[in-house]
Amino acid sequence: MSIELYIFDCDGVIINSAEDIASAVNVSLKEFGYWQIPLEKVVEFVGDGTEKLLLRALKFSTKNKFDENSAYGKENFQKILDFYLKYYYSHAVEKTSLYAGIKELLRALKEKGKKVCLLTNKPEKIAEVILKKLDVLEYFDLITGPDTLDENGEKIQKKPAPDGLEYTLRKINSKFGTKFTAKNAIMFGDSAQDIQAGKSFGCKTVACRGGLGNKGLLMAEKPDFCFSVASEIEKFIDILSKDDGVTGMEKYAMKNEVPVLQDAGSDFIADYIKNHEIKNILEIGTAIGTSSIRFAKIRDNIHVTTIEIDSARYAQAVKNVESEGLKEKITLILGDALTAEIKGKFDLIFIDAAKAQYINFFNRYSPLLAEKGVIISDNLSFHGMVEDLSLTHNYSTIKLVKKIRKYIDFLKTNENFETEFFKVGDGIGVSRRKKLH
Repeated sequence: MSIELYIFDCDGVIINSAEDIASAVNVSLKEFGYWQIPLEKVVEFVGDGTEKLLLRALKFSTKNKFDENSAYGKENFQKILDFYLKYYYSHAVEKTSLYAGIKELLRALKEKGKKVCLLTNKPEKIAEVILKKLDVLEYFDLITGPDTLDENGEKIQKKPAPDGLEYTLRKINSKFGTKFTAKNAIMFGDSAQDIQAGKSFGCKTVACRGGLGNKGLLMAEKPDFCFSVASEIEKFIDILSKDDGVTGMEKYAMKNEVPVLQDAGSDFIADYIKNHEIKNILEIGTAIGTSSIRFAKIRDNIHVTTIEIDSARYAQAVKNVESEGLKEKITLILGDALTAEIKGKFDLIFIDAAKAQYINFFNRYSPLLAEKGVIISDNLSFHGMVEDLSLTHNYSTIKLVKKIRKYIDFLKTNENFETEFFKVGDGIGVSRRKKLH
């Protein structure tokens, strides 16, 4: 069943809000004469809504002496809650930031026609303020929080109850005239409550283990998929969009966070192979063999040589190639493409390995290119960040994008090759030897 509805938790999935939440909690505690508590303790208390967050903080601050059931406790707690909400509303985006790749993911989802929703235990009004300040509010079709009222004017139960997911589905179907079911939805969360809600609802679940929630409890719920951050799902959007289900290879790729070639990019290269006399292919970066297998199946006279540096991925590629009956058509090499000795002439060299090494790969393997052959390079857009570096604030990602830009400049100014660039998939370059006059 095609996944069309992407539903995200907020804290620990879309935004890293730990410092601002901790600051608001501690300012509130201090205002009412309680001891402040460490950041890591506040983070432990996040996930079940504002009331439980503050109650846990008060219990910890007073060594369990705060009595929320007494008349004084009830009155004082309400005052602290009101103060916290007012303060946090005004200071919600001082240190809060998007997780790496989130803006690119949201943009990609909208470009592919997916519906994007937020289901959070954070007050809806505060969530909207944060998303607007971080310039991603426009990507969300619906925001549901603990203060959202359902069709009967009743507050929606917080996660782990599935009520918020059920409400989201009804609202989206009503708003857009769709007929989605739980099978068309996927829930992203960083806490056990998120995964529990998704499973109760009956949708696919994704655990974001780099979030704020307790990782042990999160993984104990056995989510369908697990990534460090939610944005890593971007490379699998096409796979999840298939009506006929996900193949065994694709499931393995998602489970083990193995990058796969986007459908548009894969189709582009496959069409090139079909329309030209491509017989011998060299692939730099096997992963688990999905591309090699597809290319080898195009015609009987095609042979693929492919190299992979990761032993676990290589082992899985061997299994996949054998299960497809393609051992005679695909030569698999375990090794470093920067030092491996590969011989022969190739009609097509496909570079899809470590982006920072693209120039070195090009220089090392271009001498193996047949006279009329081409070198195809993938990921030259890198989720749109090559064109717009403001899409990320992650230092490592910025460094990588700058290296891809350097590679593009290398291709544009190369004395021996001319390169055509195509805005398909994640950006593709096709390089040919310049004609001698």
